[in-house]
Amino acid sequence: MGMNQGIVAPTTAHTASPHDDSAGEGGRLARRVLLGVVIVAALFVGTYALAWYRASQLASAFMADADQSYAAGKYIESLTGYEEFDPPTNSYVTRGGYMKVAKIWADPQAWPRPAGAAQAQARIDEILSQKLTIADAEGFIQANVGKSSPYMGLIYLRLGELYAQSGDREGAKAVYADIAKLFPGDAELIARAEADMARLNR
Repeated sequence: MGMNQGIVAPTTAHTASPHDDSAGEGGRLARRVLLGVVIVAALFVGTYALAWYRASQLASAFMADADQSYAAGKYIESLTGYEEFDPPTNSYVTRGGYMKVAKIWADPQAWPRPAGAAQAQARIDEILSQKLTIADAEGFIQANVGKSSPYMGLIYLRLGELYAQSGDREGAKAVYADIAKLFPGDAELIARAEADMARLNR
């Protein structure tokens, strides 16, 4: 019997260490976290894109309504919009105005802002400064008493200016005097009313 008979050569089988297992598990966890972040981001972007598209479609429809009213010389309707009865559906339908368009894009986070937002604001400024009559301004104020409107102060001030232009100095003074009481938080509006009052008192 030879001396080497029965002697088994040692093997070099690799035994995984706990460190190797934890490294693999850590990599898998990182990939799962990254995938989760990507999915959440995609859902957010998709949801925002859908909301923006719907807002854009609504604003475009309101803009078309407002332009139609403006072309017909119905400046208050073009400004505020109106409700119209629709016989086929037996219900009232909201027709848009420039103010409704501006409201849709008023949030600073509503981005990107389409060109229609600036066009609507330009029309609002034009109507308030050039197109309103005394009856328009009085009607708007009466219809919106107790309601929140970012343009109430400007239209109230414009009513005073229209009174003054028509020769109703006392009516204009009464409006200017009310500005500070009705809109105490609007320093710019108050300053404009005070300047208009000073011009009347010269």
